[in-house]
Amino acid sequence: MRAAGTVLAAWLGPATWLAVPTLLVAQGAAGLWPGLLIVVAPLLALTLRARLPADDTTRASIPLVHVATYFLMVALLIWAGLVLAGDLGSRLGAPRWHGIALAAAGGLLLTAWRGAERAVPVLLLVAGVSALMPLIALSASTGLSPLAAWRAVSERPAFVFPATSRWVTEGRDLRLAQGLQPLRFEEAHRITAAVETTLRTRIREGRQTLDREAPLATGQSFTLRPGDQLEPTPGTRVKFEAGRRVPGAPATGLVWADGGAQGIVATLASVGLGVTLLGAGVALFGPPLGDRASRGEIVLVGAILLATFWALQAWAVYAVLAAPEIFMGGITPDRLIDVPGLAMVARPTGVPLQLMLVVAVGASFMASTVALRARLAAVDPAGDGEIGSDLGLWTMVFVMAALASLWHVDPWALSLTALGAGAAVFLPWALLPNAAERPEIATVAGVTALAVYGILLLLGRVTGLARPAESLLGALCEQPALLAVPAGLGALWLATRGGRRTR
Repeated sequence: MRAAGTVLAAWLGPATWLAVPTLLVAQGAAGLWPGLLIVVAPLLALTLRARLPADDTTRASIPLVHVATYFLMVALLIWAGLVLAGDLGSRLGAPRWHGIALAAAGGLLLTAWRGAERAVPVLLLVAGVSALMPLIALSASTGLSPLAAWRAVSERPAFVFPATSRWVTEGRDLRLAQGLQPLRFEEAHRITAAVETTLRTRIREGRQTLDREAPLATGQSFTLRPGDQLEPTPGTRVKFEAGRRVPGAPATGLVWADGGAQGIVATLASVGLGVTLLGAGVALFGPPLGDRASRGEIVLVGAILLATFWALQAWAVYAVLAAPEIFMGGITPDRLIDVPGLAMVARPTGVPLQLMLVVAVGASFMASTVALRARLAAVDPAGDGEIGSDLGLWTMVFVMAALASLWHVDPWALSLTALGAGAAVFLPWALLPNAAERPEIATVAGVTALAVYGILLLLGRVTGLARPAESLLGALCEQPALLAVPAGLGALWLATRGGRRTR
């Protein structure tokens, strides 16, 4: 049970499991692929471990580059969790650093506690129950099963503001919808100021786009036409018209449910995501970093992952059905916390349910930090596992990650960066296990894969090719593990072949 809990906690950090409903809301059926990979990846790794001989001892010769990559992967995943904690703090109206400080302090307290691994199953249970309660409440409020809710969403002719929406009745701060991104309108909207404010707009006049400011007193309105944009302004609290299309939402429910056709570039990026997540699962849980996995452990992990995937799918469908306002300005993981408050505006249970989701995120983050450190301890070449409980080392990691989290980055993209690095270095080693007998060869392959990964990653960030990928090179920059893994395999094969010839 404890072994299965460690696997689940290490894999299902908050930035990972919240990405599943986020991608489903944003992409419809196209978002199912990442969710399926998240279910399959640990099971593939555990299946490979189940085939290990009972007397396997390859863990004793893990190269330094693999240990360093593993440490980097864990540190980046902790950073992603702290970024998400800061996002949630901001969304709940607190300063960003409050959420970061609370999460980092909790992680450090568990680092100081030698018996923290015993708390992982309890933390997972708290996270699961806290996340399920809002889902049950949403299901009860709609009166529909998840499948019926999906059908109801797909039959919608348009996503419009409900008459009971808080965006219609009382108005909300525009930054809660769009962050720093402008809001683009596809049909005419009359925006009403809930408080005295100044709207910053970009108005289309023929072929020109003009920046214009519109000062409004409380209750005054301003009409935006199709193609106009509304810029984010601090303190801008506005109301929208009931029955009007939600800016940024898909054209119809069918368009959302279909997910859109994929071209060759998108297909290549999807394959790259598969290499990243499957390889990361092998890096975290596969051979040669663990003992032989039992059948009971595999069954338990698989059952919980499938149940989690089903629940997260249901969460996404109910969010789109009950709170279509979530589409405004793009979907981010922290915005899912808004769903109970938006969907149950007439009920006093909305805020407590939102807080339960925050508890779920916090508990899963605490469990993931403990489990990730435990996995890293298994890679410790000294074999004593001290790296997983070194308070000085992890204080430095949490402090640096907390400081970096003050500036927002996409937690899912950051998680993929970490997981992709692990896949690039560890997957070739797992696919050619005979190389584990010669650490110097595995080191050459690991350095090669990591270099290719880093070059593509930097190229994508500097040139913007990976945001979004619109070319084959862009797809490789978006998912650099797609090229880094073959590069590592090639280096491993050549080095192994060269070593045989010299003999």
